[in-house]
Amino acid sequence: MAQLVGKRYAEALFEVALEMDKLNEFKEEISSINDIFQSEPKLKVIFEHPKLSKNEKKDIVDALLKKQASKEILNFMYIIIDKGREKYLDDIKKEYIQLSNKEQGIIEAKAITAIEMTKDEILKLQDNLSKKLNSKVILQNIIDDNIMGGVLVRIGDRVIDASVKGQLNEIQGILNSIKVAKIGVKN
Repeated sequence: MAQLVGKRYAEALFEVALEMDKLNEFKEEISSINDIFQSEPKLKVIFEHPKLSKNEKKDIVDALLKKQASKEILNFMYIIIDKGREKYLDDIKKEYIQLSNKEQGIIEAKAITAIEMTKDEILKLQDNLSKKLNSKVILQNIIDDNIMGGVLVRIGDRVIDASVKGQLNEIQGILNSIKVAKIGVKN
C-alpha cells in the first residue's frame, strides 16, 4: 500500500514539476523536507500522530518550511496532510526521485568500498560508468568492512564486482574448472 500511495502522489507532483520545468527544484525540496522529518524522530512521530489536527500539522509545516520551500511544495504538503498521507512522505520522495531521474536520464549507483573514496576517485568512476551506460550516473560511496579491497558497484539490481574478494572468487572458479578439466583428461 505504501508504495502505491507513494507512487500516486509522486506522479502527481512529477506532472506539476514537468509542466513548470522544476524537476530538480522539486526533487531537492521534497528530499530536504523528508530529511528533516527522518532526522528528527520525535518531530516525525508528532507530525504523523492521528490526534494532531490537520491545521496543527499545517502550522508545523509552515513553521519549518515557509521560508525555504516553494509555494507549490507547501501546497503539496497541505494536500498530503488533508488526505492523511503524512506517513508516506518517504515513499513519495523515493518514487518522485525515480520518476525525475528516469525523465532526466540519471542513474543512481552505489560504490561499496572498504575505505572512503576520494572525490577524484568518485568522479572518475562516475565518469567511466556514465560513458559505459550512456547516462548520467550519480555515485554514492558506501563503506563496508566486509570488502577487502577494490569496489563493488550496485546499479539497481545489477552488480559490477571489482572487489578483491570477487576477483579471488573468479580466479578460484577458473582454477577449479582447470582442475576438473585435468581430471577429465586423465580418465
